[in-house]
Amino acid sequence: MISAIPPVASLAQKEIALPPPLHSPAFYAGDPFPAYRELRATDPVTWNEEHGFWALLKYEDIRYVSTNPALFSSARGITVPDPAIENPVMEGSLIFTDPPRHRRLRKLINSGFTRRQVAILEPKLRAFARTALDAIDPAGGTEFAERIAAPLPTRMIAELLGAPDEDWEQFRRWSDAAVGMDDPDVELDTFTAMGELYQYFEKLIALRRNGALRDSDDLLSVLVAAEVDGVRLSDQDLLQFCLLLLVAGNETTRNLIALGTLALIEHPQQFRLLREHPELIPTAVEEFLRYTSPVANMTRCATRDVEMRGRLIREGQYVTMLYGSANRDEDIFGPTSEQLDVTRNPNPHLAFGCGEHSCLGAQLARLEARVLFEELLARFEHIEPAGEVLRMQATMVPGVRAMPVRLRAATDPRRAKARAG
Repeated sequence: MISAIPPVASLAQKEIALPPPLHSPAFYAGDPFPAYRELRATDPVTWNEEHGFWALLKYEDIRYVSTNPALFSSARGITVPDPAIENPVMEGSLIFTDPPRHRRLRKLINSGFTRRQVAILEPKLRAFARTALDAIDPAGGTEFAERIAAPLPTRMIAELLGAPDEDWEQFRRWSDAAVGMDDPDVELDTFTAMGELYQYFEKLIALRRNGALRDSDDLLSVLVAAEVDGVRLSDQDLLQFCLLLLVAGNETTRNLIALGTLALIEHPQQFRLLREHPELIPTAVEEFLRYTSPVANMTRCATRDVEMRGRLIREGQYVTMLYGSANRDEDIFGPTSEQLDVTRNPNPHLAFGCGEHSCLGAQLARLEARVLFEELLARFEHIEPAGEVLRMQATMVPGVRAMPVRLRAATDPRRAKARAG
C-alpha cells in the first residue's frame, strides 16, 4: 500500500514550477535529459504525486538501491507504478526475485552465459549483420530500426534458444507487446503475446526434456540440463527465462544499436573518429550505453523506512531508478557528462544495472553491438536522417519504432569489408 508522502520535517521544500511527468511513457519517448539535469540539481530524490512513487536521479543513490535488495525488493514489481492497476509481477521469474532464491536461479542460468559461450557466437553474429547490411541499397533510403537494428538481436535469440531463425518476426511481435503495453500502435495485446510465447516455448522445452533434441547445444538445452546442488530449473523457470531473454535481449540491444547510430548521426565528428579508428568501437559501445541508456529505469519497493538525502521513503513505497539521469551525473562523469565521447575511459555507467540484478546478457549485448558497428562503419562513410524518428510509448524501454536514414557507401567497400573482419 502506497501512503501519501511526507518529506522529512527538517527538509526545506524546493520549488519546481512544472514537475516533469516521470510517470508518462511520452516523457521517456521524448527528451528527458534536460529534466533529469534540473532534478539532479534541485530535487534528486523526488516524489511523483500523480502515481505515488519516488524517483532517484543521482548515480550513487541508484547504486545504493541496486546493491541493497534486503531494503529494496524486486518482488513487488519493477515498473513505474500506476495507481489504476496493480504493479505487474511474474512470480518466480529471475527479475522479480530477491535473494536467496535469486542467487540460486542466477547461478543456474549463468551456466549458459559464460564468456566462452558468448565468444563462440561471434561468427554467427557477423553473418547475421552482413546479411542485413547486404540487403541495403546505398542509393536509396532505408528504415534503420526495422531493417538493420532489429534483425541481429532477434535472430540471435532464436539461435540461442534453438528456435528457427525464420521465426524472428514473431519474436519481435511478442517482444513489442511485452514492453509496449502503453503504446496504442502496438496491436498485439500483452497477455495474448505472453500466452502465445508460453505455448511456443513449452513445445521447445518438451522436445529437450524427452530427449528428442539430445545432441543440441543451444542455450535452452544447456539450461534444461543445468544442475546446482542437485537442483534443476523447472519448466516454469525456463518459460519465464525465455520471456526475460526475449524482452531484455531483443529490445535493449536493438535500441542500443539504433540510438547509438542516431547519436553518431547527431555527432558527425565522433562518427568520423570511429571510422578512422575502428579499434575504438568497443569503447564507443560503452559510451552509447551511457549516453542513450536503452533501459530508462527500473523500480524497487522499500521493505522498511529509509532516509535518502533528507527524504523519508516509507515501507511499501516504490522507488524508480532513472538510469538515464545516473549515466549523466556530473559528480561521476564530470563536466562532459552531457556530451558524447567515444573515447571515454573509464566509463562506469549503469546501463546494465548493478548489484544482484545486473544484466546477465551484458557481454552478449556488447558483442552484438560491437559486431554491428564494425560492419556498419566499415561499409558506410556517411549516414544521415531521412525522416522522423519514432519512439515506442513505454516507461521502461522506450524503443525506436522507426528511424529512416540515407547511407553513403565507403569508396572501397571490398577493403571496408576486409577491415571489419
